[in-house]
Amino acid sequence: MNRTLAINGGNPLRRGPFPAGFWGASVVGSEELALVTEVVRSRCLFRAYGDGTPHMVDDLEREGRAFFGVKHALAVTSGSAALFCAMAGLEIGPGDEVIVPSLMWLSDFNAPILAGATPVVADIDRTLCLDPVDVERKITPRTKAIVCVHFMGGVGHIDRIIDVARRHGVAVIEDCAQACGASFRGQRIGSLGTVGCFSFQHNKIMTSGEGGMLVTGDSRVFERAARFHDLGGLRPALAAQLDGPPRLEAFAGSQFRMSELTGAVALAQLRKLDNAVLEPCRRHHRRLRAALREACPGLCFRDSGDPEGDAGIGLYLDLKTPARGTWFAKALAAEGIPVGGTTRACNLLHSDYVQARRQAHPAMPPFGPRGDGSTPEYRPECCPHTDPIIASMVAVMITPSLSDRDADDIREAIVKVWTAQETD
Repeated sequence: MNRTLAINGGNPLRRGPFPAGFWGASVVGSEELALVTEVVRSRCLFRAYGDGTPHMVDDLEREGRAFFGVKHALAVTSGSAALFCAMAGLEIGPGDEVIVPSLMWLSDFNAPILAGATPVVADIDRTLCLDPVDVERKITPRTKAIVCVHFMGGVGHIDRIIDVARRHGVAVIEDCAQACGASFRGQRIGSLGTVGCFSFQHNKIMTSGEGGMLVTGDSRVFERAARFHDLGGLRPALAAQLDGPPRLEAFAGSQFRMSELTGAVALAQLRKLDNAVLEPCRRHHRRLRAALREACPGLCFRDSGDPEGDAGIGLYLDLKTPARGTWFAKALAAEGIPVGGTTRACNLLHSDYVQARRQAHPAMPPFGPRGDGSTPEYRPECCPHTDPIIASMVAVMITPSLSDRDADDIREAIVKVWTAQETD
């Protein structure tokens, strides 16, 4: 092997392209086509009624309950919708605070605001998930919930977050959009906290183009979320998930119902999630970590509360400092290896509209004059560890389409760059 780095004028280790960086979308095939065809032929596109007997969304919720190990499951139109329904399910509103991580997607910040509650941003640790220490530091008597984002397949220190939440009597909302199917010490994520929220958008581990799901073990939270997702009502299929008759009266809600077409694709994806998506990703992830531990003494990986539970969709190298991380990423990319996550999640404290606290109408809570009167600051300095940690990490995505040869090239390129760095 030519050991001169490509970044220094040597030949790149890899010249050919890698497979597209998608997970569930890369395994779409005959199973999805069969279920969608059944829906089209039935002419029953709405989950609750039609010329025949619609059942795809009902089946998705039933099989979702079994897969995630939860009492209740609610299929919705997106991961964002799942978060909005979680806020309604937990009765979060004006005067409440919701702790969210600095490294997140827009929806984690938006969901509390649209409920009239105030987002409070906490720092991350080297898991790229919430830092339990900073979470506890930012809890106040007004804290109603903690949104824990399982970032890019990882599980973080969710046990410590849940312990903090229990001691302070607040709910935990798991944002599982980027880690569907991951687990923590043998238990599927989404079932650990009070509520779990999943996204089935195109760039997710399982996909139906758009779509999502809320899961919970709390019947009251479920009934409130289900009513909110359907204009305040509760149709028979969802009422059947309750142990007895509905306990709540109707209230004003939104409309986040999943269609049978979306449900058909999501159902096919759920059925193949473990074998077709997670198994090959985890196999490559385990092989790469084991090989790199042996070949690159001193190389560190992203921290994890449970490495075996990681979904395996991204290999994260922790170079410890932003300078080393930036250089390593450039050198690895020059060797022909795609570097960086496929997510657009970022440190939202750099976002203009987050810093300005702009919302749909300036008079609305939480930031308007009719709000609770608090004026939180949203600046990067509020979470000083986030940017350095992100810059220290080098990510290489792992997809079901990755071949053994592709994985070997990733390993050899990392070894080449690491060895050159260590001998400089």
